[in-house]
Amino acid sequence: MSTPVGGTKSFRSQAIILFAYFLVFGVGGASWLVRLPEVRSYINVSTSILGWVLFAGSVGALTSLLLSGRFVARFGARAAVVVGFTTLGIGQVIQALSLIGEAPLGVAIGGLVAGLGYGIGDVGINVEGAELEKARGKSLLPQLHGAYSLGALAGAGIGTIAIITQFSLVIQMIVIAIITTSIAWFTYKKLPADTGKSLVTTAGVKAKRERVVLSRRILFLGLGIMGLSLAEGGSNDWLALSVVDDYKLDTTTAGITFAIMTLAMVITRFSGGKLVDRFGRVFALRLLGIAGVLGILIVILSPTIYLAWVGAALWGAGVALGFPLFISAAADGENSSQRVATVTTFGYIAFLVGPPLLGFLGQAWGLLNMFYLLAFFVACAVYFAGAAKPLAQD
Repeated sequence: MSTPVGGTKSFRSQAIILFAYFLVFGVGGASWLVRLPEVRSYINVSTSILGWVLFAGSVGALTSLLLSGRFVARFGARAAVVVGFTTLGIGQVIQALSLIGEAPLGVAIGGLVAGLGYGIGDVGINVEGAELEKARGKSLLPQLHGAYSLGALAGAGIGTIAIITQFSLVIQMIVIAIITTSIAWFTYKKLPADTGKSLVTTAGVKAKRERVVLSRRILFLGLGIMGLSLAEGGSNDWLALSVVDDYKLDTTTAGITFAIMTLAMVITRFSGGKLVDRFGRVFALRLLGIAGVLGILIVILSPTIYLAWVGAALWGAGVALGFPLFISAAADGENSSQRVATVTTFGYIAFLVGPPLLGFLGQAWGLLNMFYLLAFFVACAVYFAGAAKPLAQD
């Protein structure tokens, strides 16, 4: 396990750097997504074609996630951060230039490249965060993922202001790409060089590169993160629409509902570390998971939107710590990069692929009825949370 050289000061500097990494990840994605109608107009395609263009990014991210564990194990998490953020920036620039050329294929290719960078960069910063968390002896990943959520809120705000002021989408994308890449290049040397490398142990002795076996624990961690990520992604895609379609209310009310859920996630991620440090990962995951199930059921069954807002808040809080805590559990022990990458892949498969598939069920059953399935998956995650018990206590 890597430890921060230089004690508390070094830990703080590394934590601040990782906070910035998670923050810019959130800003970049949200500031782009909020302007998708403009993207569609630039390349002059239908909504269905736009969906396929965006799907290229998911393919890139999932491909990269599947390969990133081996990369980190060989070259280290720091290298994954530099390569990932640089590739992400290059992909964003390709997309921006393709908008100028009104080239849907170029936007898709840029999305594929950006997705490749996103996947490996995401694993890199999570491995760094998990190792720093272990060195500190207190939870850190929930706060780091809170930085991502905060960045997403900021990115949505930046994109909205840019729309109001008619600021160029192309310039916005290029500027954010430059900032994303520059942050990594100007700070990466402050991170330990050997974090995540499977050839380094705490004793400083070389060991054979570990192959991840899909053990019962890793499988349960993967299924747990999958259940909560599906509920998180499902809320992002379908909660606001359900307020319009099923509650028969206006888009402003739908936006308020989504904002309440998102704010609950941010608050829980920044404050949940104390709950984890005092009662442990398993207790926190199960307590919040039960709250999440209750929240989803309230949204489904509520006779009034005001009670549904309470349910949305519980839903957001219930899924907020799923990603960071299951990743933290995967990082227990030595040579964790492969395990972190494996569990992360479970989460992103659910987050990226699951919600669009849920749309078909929502079309057939109604969105509120489809949410029963999300409640079921969160309940499953409550059961699988037992796998998050620290290895030292096994």
